[in-house]
Order: sequence, then C-alpha cells, then structure tokens
Amino acid sequence: MQERSLEKTILRTISYFNIFDFPLTGWEIWKNLWQPETNYSLNEVNFALDNLLNEKILGSNEGFYFLKRKDNIVFERKKKYLLAQAKIKKAKKYIQLLNRLPYVRAIFICNNLAYQNAREGSDIDLTIICARNKIWTARLFCVLAMKLLRQRPTVKSQKDKICLSFYITEDNLNLQSLAYENDVHFIYWLNQFVPVCGRPELINNFFQANIWTKKYLPNYFPVQTNARWQIKARPLTQKISEGALNCKLFFWAESLAKKFQLKVLPRHLRELAKQNNTNVVINDKVLKFHDKDTRLEILQKWNSTASIIINSDT
Repeated sequence: MQERSLEKTILRTISYFNIFDFPLTGWEIWKNLWQPETNYSLNEVNFALDNLLNEKILGSNEGFYFLKRKDNIVFERKKKYLLAQAKIKKAKKYIQLLNRLPYVRAIFICNNLAYQNAREGSDIDLTIICARNKIWTARLFCVLAMKLLRQRPTVKSQKDKICLSFYITEDNLNLQSLAYENDVHFIYWLNQFVPVCGRPELINNFFQANIWTKKYLPNYFPVQTNARWQIKARPLTQKISEGALNCKLFFWAESLAKKFQLKVLPRHLRELAKQNNTNVVINDKVLKFHDKDTRLEILQKWNSTASIIINSDT
C-alpha cells in the first residue's frame, strides 16, 4: 500500500514538470517529491521508478524519467540547459550593475531560467531584495538603469532582456501570504530561486523565512549557486550613494520615488492591484507585477493531468 502511495506521489511530481517539458533524474524526483506521506529514501524512489517503468507508465532515457510519449524532452532539456548558461552569462554584467545601485541587498534568478529550462526567446527574470523602507527608491534606480541600457523587455523584444517584476524588502522575506491554497507553481518557483548576489546571512534568512514550503516539499533544499555566477562584494560605490541619499537633504527621496512611479505605472497594473488576488501587489514591502500570472491555470492543469494518469495507470 505504501509502495503504491509513493508511486502516486512520483506521478504527481513528474506531472508538474511535464507541464514545462522538463524530465527529471531519480535524484531530482526525490528532491522535488510533492507532499509525500512519509520520509521516503532515494532507494525507495528508485525502486518505485523501476516499477513504473516495468508497468510502462513512465518512460526513461539517459537517466531521465518522463510521462509516456515524451522521449523528445530529454534532448530539449539538454538544449535548454545550454541556452540557460548563455543567458546567465549575458545577464551577469547587468546583474553586476544592479548590485551597485542604492538599496539593492540581494538578487535572485527566478522562473524557468533558475532551473536551466530557458526558451530561446525568453527574457531573464530577477527577484530583488531591497533595503527596508527603500523599495521604491531601489526600484527606480534599477528600472532607470535597464531603461537607459535598453534592457527592459517589451512586447516586440523580450529575448535576453532583464525583467524586473518582483521586489521585496529585507524585513518582509516570508512570502506565504502571496500563495494560493495548494499553490504548486508558486511553491516550486520560490524554492528554485538562484541567489547570485547578496550577503550569505540575508540569503539564508530568505530561505529560512520560507521554510513553510517544507510542508509541500520536505526533501527540497536551497540551490547552491555555481561560483562562476556569484557576485560577492557589496561595492563601495553603493555605500557612498546610499550615504548621500540618507542625508537630511534627501529625506523625501523615497516618498518622491513612490509618487512618481505610481503616476507612470501602467493603468492596468494599478487596476489589477485592486483585485482580490496576489498576481499584482503594490505596497511598501512588496512590488509584484505579474499581470500574466498563470498559477491557477497551472494548478488546474496539474490536477487534471495527474488525476488522469493516476486513475488510469495505478
């Protein structure tokens, strides 16, 4: 009975990543197990995978597992991995610049690029942790810098552009309030954040603040960023600029930055922020501009696909 429970858990886990055409290794399946009933070992997961292969419920190629009739996604995963490496390399110089700007405390790569599943024409999504009470000033400098360098994504041009649509403050690291019930996509998305710059203690505090996700992903642990992508130092130029902005002469800077940005913010974002959801959030601790948030659609598709597979094959 426990064996069948594990197999169903594996199928639910694989079904989520199947939405994004992303096959998993046995170890990745164990790490990403969605709400397992007990503490399954990697050996138990591998044994259950063998059963699912023998029953022809899953397919396997080169150590990757996937739903039937999905053999081509192993090749696609390798292709997207190379694309992701190239995108991160291109983004690094812009991340280094953002790291120098006032009140930027940490930067994460997020979305598909975070788990090396980038598409050719996709932009580069970043999440930024800002100094407390300075989120509007930090965003203003970040947006202006990318605007001047023509690196902001547009409807006509998105490939390799820097997308800055999510900011939080260092005193508001717990993001549970932004999640829907059983928000599978948000929980995986959050855990896949790749820190590229920021003080180690702040990065650790972020992941500790979101340890509530362990209820869903008990085996998951934060990504260890490859050394070649890390940007370690907090630049002297940032300290100097913040010192200048913190003087009494600029005590109004945060308020002015907020008023200006709210005025120029697209109307549809202001309207979406008034709705009863967490797709677009605009306040002094969170700026989330996900106007095309697909979490609920993904949740529905995941539940539907997993149910069909589990009910028909196990």
